[in-house]
Parts: sequence; C-alpha cells; structure tokens
Amino acid sequence: MMSFIQSKSFKSGMAILFALLLAFTVTGCGDTSTEEEAPAAEPHTLTGSGEGYAGTITVEVEMLEDEIQSIEVTESSDTPGIADGAFDAVIGKIIENQGTEDVDVVSGATGSSQGLLDAVEDALAQ
Repeated sequence: MMSFIQSKSFKSGMAILFALLLAFTVTGCGDTSTEEEAPAAEPHTLTGSGEGYAGTITVEVEMLEDEIQSIEVTESSDTPGIADGAFDAVIGKIIENQGTEDVDVVSGATGSSQGLLDAVEDALAQ
C-alpha cells in the first residue's frame, strides 16, 4: 500500500490547489490604477493687426494648443484683387511653417503681405 502523500489523488489535488492559488495571486496583483485622460484642448482665437499698403489689416488666428489652425483676414483696406492673392499665399506659408519666420512677402503686393505678417505676429505675441 502506498502512503497517502505518494498517492495519485493527493498529487492531483495539490496540483489543482496550486493552480487556483496561482490564479488568485496573479489576478490580485493586477494594475488597479485608472488613468485619467487629459481634457481635449479647445481651439482659441487670437486677434492682431498690422499696417498694410492702404491701411490697417486685422486678422484672427485660430490656434489649437501651440499649432496654427487657420488665419482669417477680418479687415483690410488694401486693393481686393491684388491683396487677396497675396493674403492667400502668405497665409498658406504661415500655416505650413507654423509661424512667420522664413515667409517672404509677395512681389507686387509687398505692403499688403508685410501688413499681414505684422498682424499675425501681433496676434501670436498675445
């Protein structure tokens, strides 16, 4: 007759008990911390002005965190047919570069382009 400790049923019972103990230990040590998501950033609008060819140019610069999302000219006395093309070109470059550095003025609309650059710089300085 085999001793009780060497019996097959005892070994099976101990294996099951060990497996359950291990399962409870592993699940009990799981990560219980909850990560809170940071609130989504809200876009905000900055307003600035600069002197164009024929008067003041006012812009609204929409920002999301530190990134320029869009720029809109809200007021300008510069010649519409000439200034509009220059504004579109300069605004595209400002958004692409995420700032006014390395953005050149448009030939033929230098005053309008520079006024727009100044207006955006004024807005970003806030």
